[in-house]
Amino acid sequence: MLRARYDIHGNIILGSIVHDAPVIEPVEQPTPAVRAQTWTMVEETHREVRLIKNPEPLAPKQEKSSVFHSVGTKTKQIIRESVAEGAKQVKHTANDAGARIDLAQKSLSSVPQKAAAGMKSFWRIANSPVSLPGRKPGSRQPRKVTLFVIDTVRFGGTFGVIFAVLFVGINYQSFWQIARAELALGGDIQAEQALSDIAGGSAAVKAFRASQPAGGENILAYLPSVGPYEDRIIIPKLNVNVPIVRPSMGALMKEDWIQFENDIQSALRDGVVHYPGSARPGQAGNFFVTGHSSYYPWDDGRYKNIFARLHELDLGDTYSVYYGGDRHTYRITKKYEVKPNDVSVLDQPTTQRLATLMTCTPVGTTLRRLIVLAEEIDPSTGDVLAVGEKTTEAEANPFMRLDALPI
Repeated sequence: MLRARYDIHGNIILGSIVHDAPVIEPVEQPTPAVRAQTWTMVEETHREVRLIKNPEPLAPKQEKSSVFHSVGTKTKQIIRESVAEGAKQVKHTANDAGARIDLAQKSLSSVPQKAAAGMKSFWRIANSPVSLPGRKPGSRQPRKVTLFVIDTVRFGGTFGVIFAVLFVGINYQSFWQIARAELALGGDIQAEQALSDIAGGSAAVKAFRASQPAGGENILAYLPSVGPYEDRIIIPKLNVNVPIVRPSMGALMKEDWIQFENDIQSALRDGVVHYPGSARPGQAGNFFVTGHSSYYPWDDGRYKNIFARLHELDLGDTYSVYYGGDRHTYRITKKYEVKPNDVSVLDQPTTQRLATLMTCTPVGTTLRRLIVLAEEIDPSTGDVLAVGEKTTEAEANPFMRLDALPI
């Protein structure tokens, strides 16, 4: 028997033939309103499922525009509020700065008045009379300012005299040497002449050699200029004939500056110091020599004031250096002062044969350094010697040619 049934939508579904099946009572067919309501619920369910799987696109253009318009409006409002707040802060800062400027101007404008009032008050107090005990009644009393000036002059004068006495006492040897030279005391002229003969070679030997005929057989005609047996500097104008001392370079190589300074000071007791690392006479570079212009009188050094008159040297003056048995002559080209920490004076040129004399100045102080720069010249011609060039005196030395000896 073919059976039929209704589904949930009210449709009739025919089933298969069922034998001996129980009779199913017919279901009451839903009304159109129920069907409509059921259909609406199904459509809503399907729509929700579709939204979950495939979300709907954004709202239409007019809805987007409204959203953007709302966001833009809020942004503009925030910007306007920020600008207004910034302007308010700037205005407040400007007002505060203006108030401070006005206050400063008022303070500055009142400075002259305050200064004048202060000077008047000071002068009134300073010009007031002072009652001193022991004064006769009715006598004029001194003013405070008068007593202040008198006391200041008295104290300053006393201090100045004490300082001058101590300064001169400590450096009396250097000042006495300068005074002797200025007054030409103690036979200094004769001493300078003797040093000139030594620096330029023995005048007697030169005269004898010049008097001998060419090819003469007298051995004295072939004698070279005789100099000191040790390294020395001879400055005839200053009556200076001083040994050259070379301190050890060990402290300099180790960069032990305290020990290096001690070595220099120790060497200065025995003469002037050939600064370690500087060139030797006759070489390319700067033969650098330093000496005392003054030192403590209780020091046991013999050359504490050897360069006290170094400032008297002028451009064009000459002096001689005997080094390693050879004589080198230098002519002064420059004289100047530098700060104590100026090490540029130690520079070593590669194309010149220079020499530098250095000492402290003013005498008795260490405020600055006096630098006397010179160039090596040929003692016979006065020409500046180039690097590696020999003097005419050395070239003419008869001992350079053994076959010229009359033996």
